[in-house]
Amino acid sequence: MSPKRDPRHPSKPVSIPRSRSQGQGVPSSAPSPSYVGVASGGVAHGTVPSVEDAAPSGAGGFKGLAFFRWIGSWQFLLLTMLALLTGTLAFAVTSLFRMPNLPNCRAIFWPTASASVRLQCAESYADQGSVDFLLEAIGLVEKLPDNHPLRAEIDAKVENWSSEILEMADAQFHLGELENAIATAQKIPADTAAADKVESKIRRWRRIWGEGSEYFETAKKKLVEGNFKDAFGLSVQLLDVSNDYWSKTKYNELTKLIGLAREDSRKLGKITRLMDRGTVSSFKEALKLLGSIKPESVLHGEAKELKKTIAKDMLGVAENALARQQLSQAEEILAAIPRNEGLDQEIADFQIFTEAYRRAWSGDALGLDSAINRLQSMGSDRPLYERAQKLIGQWRSEIKALATLDEARQLAAPGNVNDLRSAILQAKQVDRNNPRWGEVSTQISQWENRVETTEDRPILVAADQLAAAGTPQALRQAISEANRISSGRALAGEAQTRINRWQNRIEAIEDRPLVDRARQLATTGDLSGAIATASRISPDRSLYGEVQNDLESWRDQERNRTLLRDANSRAQSGSANDLASAIGTANQVSSGSSQYQSAVQQINRWSWDLLSLAESESRSSLDAAIRLADQIPSRADAYSSAQARIQTWQAEIEAAAEPPPKPVETVTPQVFSDTLPPSEPLPPSEPLPSVDGDKKVQQLPTLPAE
Repeated sequence: MSPKRDPRHPSKPVSIPRSRSQGQGVPSSAPSPSYVGVASGGVAHGTVPSVEDAAPSGAGGFKGLAFFRWIGSWQFLLLTMLALLTGTLAFAVTSLFRMPNLPNCRAIFWPTASASVRLQCAESYADQGSVDFLLEAIGLVEKLPDNHPLRAEIDAKVENWSSEILEMADAQFHLGELENAIATAQKIPADTAAADKVESKIRRWRRIWGEGSEYFETAKKKLVEGNFKDAFGLSVQLLDVSNDYWSKTKYNELTKLIGLAREDSRKLGKITRLMDRGTVSSFKEALKLLGSIKPESVLHGEAKELKKTIAKDMLGVAENALARQQLSQAEEILAAIPRNEGLDQEIADFQIFTEAYRRAWSGDALGLDSAINRLQSMGSDRPLYERAQKLIGQWRSEIKALATLDEARQLAAPGNVNDLRSAILQAKQVDRNNPRWGEVSTQISQWENRVETTEDRPILVAADQLAAAGTPQALRQAISEANRISSGRALAGEAQTRINRWQNRIEAIEDRPLVDRARQLATTGDLSGAIATASRISPDRSLYGEVQNDLESWRDQERNRTLLRDANSRAQSGSANDLASAIGTANQVSSGSSQYQSAVQQINRWSWDLLSLAESESRSSLDAAIRLADQIPSRADAYSSAQARIQTWQAEIEAAAEPPPKPVETVTPQVFSDTLPPSEPLPPSEPLPSVDGDKKVQQLPTLPAE
C-alpha cells in the first residue's frame, strides 16, 4: 500500500492503468480523469492503490478542491493583509485617544501624580455615575492647591458633581429612601453652591415625608376603625404630596389596603355572627374566613386576636358539651381548635378533662371520685389548674349530696308519715346550689306528696259525704270541709275541682227560678220585664253564660220595637221630612227580628208617600224633588221609580241650563228675502210619564223661530 497523504495538500494526479470490465468498453477519445475510483471488492491487475483511489467521486469532490485552490490564491492573501492592517490601525487610534481606565487610576501613586492625571482620573470616576465615585472624584481634585492654574476648571467640575450628588439624593427621596437621601446630601462638600441647598432640601424632604406618613398612617387607623370614607379621603390627599413614593407607590398601596379592608371588614362581621351560633360548623366556617384575611391587611391584627378568642370559645363550648355528656361533639370541637395560638397547653389539659368527665358520667360516688383523682394529676403550673380545682370542688360537693340523699332514702324506707318527714329534713341539708339539687328536690317533692296525700285524703272523703245530699246547705258544708286543704298541697287541685262543681250547683239551684221567670215574661211579650229579671244574675254566677243569649235576643227585639214605634210616631205628621226620618229609623230594624216584616211594609208605604210629595215638589223646584226622592232606601218598592224620576228631573235641569242656540247671521240682498221659507217651530217635547201613571208632566215650552 502507498503511504497516507495529508488531505490538506493533495498530490498531483497519477495515471493508473484501468482494466475493462467484461462487456464494457471505454472510448479512446474520452478525457482521462485526474483520478479513478477503484471498484469495491478488489484491485485491477497490475495497479497500485493510492489516496486518490479512495477519494469520493462526483460534484462534492470538485467543490472541496476548488475551495482549497482559492485559499492559496493571491486574492485571499490580499484580503487577509488588508484586514490585519485595518484592525491594527483602529486599535492604535483607540489607544491613543482613550483616557486611562479605572484600574490604572487605582494603581497611581497620588503624591507624585500630576494635576492633569488627577483631573483625568476624577472625570473617569465621575463618569461611573454613583455617589461614591463622584465623592472620590471631588476628593482627588480638591487636594490641589487653590492657586493651581486648573483651579477654575476644577471648581466648575466640583460644582457640577455636587449638583449631581444632590440630584441623586433627591431621586433617592422620590424612591422612598429618605434617610439615604439625607445621608447622601450631607456628603456634599461644604464649600459648594449645592451645599447651601442641602439644609433647605432636608427640611423640605422631612416635611413632605411627615405629611405623607401622617396621611398614610391616619388612613390605616381609619380603616381599622371601619371608617372607609375618611380613609379614602386621606388616600386622595396623598396624590397632592410632592413625592413620587407617597403620591404613587404608597397611594397605590393604600388604595389596595382600602379595598382589602372593605372585604375583610365584611368577613369579620360574618365571623362574629358565626361565633355567636356556637356550633362546630359555625366555628369551622369562621376559622376558614379568618384564614382568608391576608397578612398585609390592616385588619390582620384584629383577625389574629379574634382567632385566639375563637379558640378560647371553642374550648368553653367543648367543656359544656362534656358536661352534657356529648363526648363526640366535644372531641370534634377539640380537633377543630387552631393550634399554635398560645393554647396548646390548654388543649393538652382539656384531654385530661375529657377523661375525667367520662369517669364522672357514671353518676355515682365511685365515678366522681375517680374523676377527681384524674384531675389531681394536673400540676399547679398548668393553665387549666384553677378550672380543675373548681371542678374537683364541685364533684366533691356532689359526692356529699349523694351520701346525704342515700341516708334520707334509708329513713324513708318504712313509708309512714313520720319517717317520710325525717327523710325530707335529711335531704334538705343539701345546698340548693349543688349540681345534684335537682335530683334531691325531685325526691323531696315525691315524699311531700305522699305525706300530704295521706293527711288530706280523709278530708275529701268527708266532703263528698256531705255533698251527697245535694241541698244548698249540704253543698256549702262540703265546700267548707274541702277548703281545709290549703293551696300548694298535693290534693289542692282535686279539692278545688270539687269546690267549683259544688258552688255551681248551689248557684244553679238559686238562680234557676229567675231564668224561668224571665223566659215566661218574654213569652208573654213583656220584654222589659224579662230583661230586668234576667239581669239580676251577676257575671260570677254559674247561669250567667246561659242567660246571656236570651238577654241579647230580648234586647234586640226591644230595640227593634222601639225603632218601629218611633218611626210610626214620626210618620204621622205626613210631612216630607218626617216621612224621610221615619224611613231612616225603620230601616235600622235588624233583618232577623220579628218586627222586620212590619218595618218593610211601613217603609214601602212611606216611600210611595215620599215619592208623591217629590212629584208635587217638582212643579216648583226640581232640586228639592230630587233631594226628597233620593232618601228612599234601596230595599223599598218605590226605589226604582224614584231613581227613574231623579234621572228625568236631572235631565230637565241640564236642558234648562243650556243656552239657546245663536241665530246664524247671513248677508243676503233684500231683494231675495221673500224667497226664504219661514222658520218652523221646534217639535214639542214628549210628555214624561208620572209615578202613578195617570198624570203627564208639563211639556217644555217651544222655542220661538228665529
